[in-house]
Amino acid sequence: MVAFNSLVALLATVPLILAHPGENVEAIKAEMVKRNAQHAAATRSLSECQNSAEALALRERSAARRAAKVTELRRKRGLTTEPLSHRKRDLTSLEYWTQQNHNESGLSYTLSTPETTIFASNNTCALVPETTIGPYYVTGEQIRSNITEGQAGVPMHIELQFVDMNTCSPVSSLLADIWHCNSTGVYSGIDTSEGEGGLNSTFLRGVQVSDDEGAVAFDTLFPGHYDDRVTHLHLVIQTNSTILPNNTYTGGTTLHVGQIYFEDALVEAVEATSPYNTNTIAFTTWEEDGWMLEEATTDYDPFVEYVQLSGNLEDGLLAWITVAVDLSSDHSANLTAAAHYYGTGGVAVSGSSKGLPPSNPNAS
Repeated sequence: MVAFNSLVALLATVPLILAHPGENVEAIKAEMVKRNAQHAAATRSLSECQNSAEALALRERSAARRAAKVTELRRKRGLTTEPLSHRKRDLTSLEYWTQQNHNESGLSYTLSTPETTIFASNNTCALVPETTIGPYYVTGEQIRSNITEGQAGVPMHIELQFVDMNTCSPVSSLLADIWHCNSTGVYSGIDTSEGEGGLNSTFLRGVQVSDDEGAVAFDTLFPGHYDDRVTHLHLVIQTNSTILPNNTYTGGTTLHVGQIYFEDALVEAVEATSPYNTNTIAFTTWEEDGWMLEEATTDYDPFVEYVQLSGNLEDGLLAWITVAVDLSSDHSANLTAAAHYYGTGGVAVSGSSKGLPPSNPNAS
């Protein structure tokens, strides 16, 4: 059983002050120093509990759950006779990690390989403070697991599991709010004047509440790309929120805001498929994305783990990560929205069309 490594870590560790182009480089560097100190402290906390009986049992249950889900997804898509496609990536730098392989589908596994073996890896990253949320956050999104809304792209079932960084115990009742652009780089929930999908659109946005195992799961699509950013998915984690009768939520304490990343080989393969290959926005690699480059350390790998449901990428993916959270953190003051929805129609935030505070000199 693979121990709680810090593989996957850029998941929410990239603060959203670094989320989009035009940010102040000195502010980014200062944030990185803060982030690295916080991550080191969190890693020490995790190391004290990662091999406890409770943590080991949780990893075993997680592997079984992921194995059951991939079996279900393959059955629904008529792929039961297709071999699972899966490689395993194992940093001195981000460059090292980009040369590793996170695809758990191609490690010479066969149809007789126990799926619990494939899904045993349960790499864990520690979330750290951020200072400013980046563009395109919309409050009041729907609590739902399927967020595709008929958008085209490579299907992706993604599981996020949350554990307490001090105890390695699963954390239930957290609200995980995710959003990402579509295959051609367009975000929902943002005015069309910004080149996005419109205030009343909700595709590829949704919220789930973590269960007793600390897990949430979404059926979505693999994200596309847009100006000056490497491919990513956004995440906000809330606690003590109020779920409204119309299946949205309000209030609560923001434990973290961040992003999830995907390895180069997977991104390149997806970008070659339709409709990703019709995207006219120039593609940005991690070498060109200064935020991601600054984020890399020798302590952790910035990419999720995944399997392809078959040898054909367009049949879909199952991706997963385990995230260690600091339950004493509170970043609510940094949560600035681009728009509000709450199931009644989108309303833009005056002076903050992209979700950056009006006082921020880099806001546009």
